[in-house]
Amino acid sequence: MPYDPWELLRAYERRATREIRPDSGELLVVIPLRDGSALEITVPDPSADWIESRIRGLCASLGAIDRRARRLLRDEFSIGWIELDSPHHGTIDYWANAVNSEYPIDISWTGDGWEQSPAEPPT
Repeated sequence: MPYDPWELLRAYERRATREIRPDSGELLVVIPLRDGSALEITVPDPSADWIESRIRGLCASLGAIDRRARRLLRDEFSIGWIELDSPHHGTIDYWANAVNSEYPIDISWTGDGWEQSPAEPPT
């Protein structure tokens, strides 16, 4: 599914739900999408003051990140969940379609949006 920035932001503003998960205490934000699926975003610290700006930034950046990831993964994976674990780092976990496999992608905040983090050099 292509993530249109304007459509995703509008869905976040109008239809997203928020809840604190009782087992972990983390914030779960669920954004319903036009195709009937939903985008799940978790934040370990629900009291963080950066959550709103980073989720809005994610809405604006996710389309470009997803297009790049899908080229790499040959459209065989789709987003399973997203975790924003700090104001500067997050993970998009891609799940393989129809099989039990996943591929996490690190993302970094650039100051005005998110982008895929460069791969770590081999050691």
